Amino acid sequence: MNKTVLIALVAAIVLFLGLTGGGFFLLWSKIAAMDAQYKLALGIEEVNPQAQEEVEAEGPPAVGVMFPLDAFIVNLAGDNGKRYLRTTIQLELTEGQTGEIVNQRLAQVRDVILMILPTKEFDEIRSVEGKTALRQEILQKLNALWAAETVANLYFTEFVIQ
Repeated sequence: MNKTVLIALVAAIVLFLGLTGGGFFLLWSKIAAMDAQYKLALGIEEVNPQAQEEVEAEGPPAVGVMFPLDAFIVNLAGDNGKRYLRTTIQLELTEGQTGEIVNQRLAQVRDVILMILPTKEFDEIRSVEGKTALRQEILQKLNALWAAETVANLYFTEFVIQ
């Protein structure tokens, strides 16, 4: 066997084993943290102190005021208008914001969303990545309505394409 091929083969095997080991290490540490959080939630006393500190440091994520919007039904771009999207969205407002700030500009909020949704094609939004990109685009345009960031997150509570 050629010496160069042998060296390349050994290097590839070592690289594969190193990446696999690193992946298992990361996975194991995530599982251990989740296990500690589960035990903490159940009140089980046998918790690794280091894992418990990590869980306590994270704490529960703060949730802002949720503002539900009425359903949106739009024709999607492409396919000669044969496909449509029906989606329901809830806005999570940043800490300290109330639903009144959205109520004051509800027409503008709906307009922004209605200007974005019909420009999307089925292939763009059928994947998780496409929905995430759509979420980010809507968030960016909505937050442009106010001087400060008002909408912390956006949740699709219904997303049907037909």
